[in-house]
Amino acid sequence: MKEKKDKNILSVRNLSFSYNSRKVLENINFDVKEGEVVSILGPNGVGKSTLVNLISGVLEGYEGVIEIEGKDIRKLSSEDIAKLAGVVPQSTYPAFDFTVHEIVMMGRHTYTSRFKAEGKEDFDIVNEAMEKTKILQLSKRRFSELSGGEKQRVIVAQVLAQNSPVLLLDEPTSHLDINFQIEFMNLFLSLNKNENKTIIGIFHDINLAIQNSEKIILLKEGRVFNSGRVEEVITRSSIKSVFGSDVFVGRNPVTRKLYVSPIFSPANSDNMGNLYPPLKKSLKVHVIGGGGAASPVINLLHSRGYNVSCGVINTLDTDIETAGMLGIPYVAEAPFSPISLNSQEKNLQFIKSSDVVVLPGVEFGPGNFSNLESVMEAVRMNKKVIVIDEKEIGLRDHTGGKAVELYRKVIENGAVVVKSEDEILNYL
Repeated sequence: MKEKKDKNILSVRNLSFSYNSRKVLENINFDVKEGEVVSILGPNGVGKSTLVNLISGVLEGYEGVIEIEGKDIRKLSSEDIAKLAGVVPQSTYPAFDFTVHEIVMMGRHTYTSRFKAEGKEDFDIVNEAMEKTKILQLSKRRFSELSGGEKQRVIVAQVLAQNSPVLLLDEPTSHLDINFQIEFMNLFLSLNKNENKTIIGIFHDINLAIQNSEKIILLKEGRVFNSGRVEEVITRSSIKSVFGSDVFVGRNPVTRKLYVSPIFSPANSDNMGNLYPPLKKSLKVHVIGGGGAASPVINLLHSRGYNVSCGVINTLDTDIETAGMLGIPYVAEAPFSPISLNSQEKNLQFIKSSDVVVLPGVEFGPGNFSNLESVMEAVRMNKKVIVIDEKEIGLRDHTGGKAVELYRKVIENGAVVVKSEDEILNYL
């Protein structure tokens, strides 16, 4: 059973990091105690994944100090860091089509070498990891043959095979349906409770984080905005300051834990408190959605009286929940499926009937690349196109460069570029 400790297992001091000359993290300070469950929250592009990559030793060249179990990771090899902290990513694709057992065994590479083959202990640990993640029956299957949820189980098992005291979760459930999300969170919480694993996670879903965490670290513009117990950090004012969205913060009547729900009342002022004049427009604005990126935009535009539509969005996406609450028409696609020709055509019909098309900071992969192609079509139709360029497209491109190339063509051919959703109002 989990035994509460008062010892810091992770200490971050005066941590700053830049990509080239762009400052991503600045003067980050926090401690995590052994056996804690901590969530790191903040808007897209705020540096959450960068922070995880620094702690795990993937990124170097930072200022400040990162210590795990009192050891400065600058002085450790990558193998030694891996023995202290294992990373569960959103998804990963091995270069070769290994079997499930082979991939999980790769988690033991820090304990073996070309001069030392895997021993009984390694096989026992691997089998135990596969049992915990319910994939032992899949051990001889090829990774390419598995479903998305099964693949993520394999990756979790591989990390468990590292036998690290710290688990770093980089949005490991963001592409999974609700059943898998619950299953994985129960697994991580079980490891925390029964094996005293320290869990440090990044989550896209605020409620998923606050329902399962003892402590929250809230990042804003590359800095720690606030950190501490959930009740101290998750407040209406802090969420509005960090995410720019007005929310209701209440308690679940059954669990008595906090939960966050958006407030969709008309916006009368900008984020600086400046009052907007009364406004009601019939202008039609179509917003490209995905991954929750459209939600703050359609909320803002709807509250200001514009005629808003959205597409193409996944049926499990936050954007579809937002559109449904606001009564905004949208084009939907089945979960975990590429955008079909039928959905793309419906999206283009919305674009044709719109006066303005808005592209928020959507993450692009092969499945939703046609959304970006639809934006290019809007440019060719001489529609006014507004691009929110809050997070560099290179960090959102998961198509091997195709999205970067087309995105730049959209801008070169006349799209208006803004840095936040509030700036959209200046161009409508």
